Amino acid sequence: MKAFNIQKILIPVDFSETSMIAIEHAGFAAQVLKADLVLLHVVEKHWEKFSIVAPEMRVNAPSDFINAIEKRLEETAAAIRSKYGVKSTCITADGNIFNEIVSVSKEHKVDLVVMGTHGTSGVVEFFVGSNTYKVVTESICPVLSVRAHATKVGFREIVLPIDDSAHSRQKVNHAVVIAKQFNSRINILGLPDTDDDGEMKKFEFKLDQIEEYLKKHDISFTRKSINGGNQAKHTYEYAKSINADLIVIMTDQDETLTGRLLGTYAQQIVNHSKIPVMSIQPVVADTPWVHPY
Repeated sequence: MKAFNIQKILIPVDFSETSMIAIEHAGFAAQVLKADLVLLHVVEKHWEKFSIVAPEMRVNAPSDFINAIEKRLEETAAAIRSKYGVKSTCITADGNIFNEIVSVSKEHKVDLVVMGTHGTSGVVEFFVGSNTYKVVTESICPVLSVRAHATKVGFREIVLPIDDSAHSRQKVNHAVVIAKQFNSRINILGLPDTDDDGEMKKFEFKLDQIEEYLKKHDISFTRKSINGGNQAKHTYEYAKSINADLIVIMTDQDETLTGRLLGTYAQQIVNHSKIPVMSIQPVVADTPWVHPY
């Protein structure tokens, strides 16, 4: 598996409260990781309404709208450069929001997307749960989603949920990279979906392997298991109980494990967790994967 190395971070910006909080998370992360920032605003055809919603920007025509957006985006980038001492560039694009985010991240070889969820520009919903989830599922790089409540930057307590899905352990390396850079503790949360003694032994052995890997990399950790029920709910309630700063998940969780009516595990976590969530696409190999490292 390719090493997780964050050199460039993309932040979609709509100037909502959540996207501005996402900028703070990304700025701090870029400072710690010595990464560059790319600020992206996607323009949809709502410029004519913008002067009503944000009259201070004095928008009278499409060209005025674009100029106003570019000016404000550059001012935002300048502020984050000054605060965190990181390099940042600005991109203004037009089209479908999540398509542009995915396209720009590929074009600019972005290593991490940091985006606000449930943000609104005042004209149309920008990062509601469904749009965020589309980016999460389409992005080839990890996506860190944050909500308005997540004002504390940095990741001292990381929740690492491990379940029975095929690629669950692939996120271990990502969590370790973050933990090393942010001096974090990783809280392993086992989510077995079986009462069979033999299967439970296999599952516990999987957690033992992860523990050994964390010890090898001198990562502080805890371990807890919760059997049955809604695994997504168990995850964000546990994360809340330990005042976690980050939950690291895969995007391929089996929806049958958490209830079809509520949606997939990943979607529930992204949409409902008030704690930042890093979502990672699985790497599919031609042969069964028996070791995550």
